[in-house]
Amino acid sequence: MTQLSWDDLFTDASHLEFQRLLDMWPKTVSGPLVPIGASAFGDLFFLRPPGNVEKLDVLVGGVHYAASSFDEFKSLMNSRYWRDMNLLTGGVRLAQSKGHSRKPTQFFGFSAHPSSSERIDWSSAKPMDAVAWHAVCAKKLDGFSQ
Repeated sequence: MTQLSWDDLFTDASHLEFQRLLDMWPKTVSGPLVPIGASAFGDLFFLRPPGNVEKLDVLVGGVHYAASSFDEFKSLMNSRYWRDMNLLTGGVRLAQSKGHSRKPTQFFGFSAHPSSSERIDWSSAKPMDAVAWHAVCAKKLDGFSQ
């Protein structure tokens, strides 16, 4: 099995139009935050003023606790179990096995949001522009429309 690189699994916020992505989620994300980055499937990670890290989940919706601090977040990124659960390494491997790769401005997405069929068909993941994928997700899970 091929070892996944950090770039395969995570995109630093500096490569993304982070605020534009967040603006698509007005019902889900509010308040002050500091962008950290995103998973290959578009989950956004950010630091809140109290110091904890949260994650906007684009596949099931909602904002969820990710770590008690940025230092803990960095430590968790080195945990295989945490990466498998939060960065969806199995899905990334499957997409790559289908010959797909993505640019830093792209996420792996799906033609139809997985909530439409109530299951994730990992084999149909393909590279999509980050903004386009978030528009699909936010429309389905937050009610955002462009």
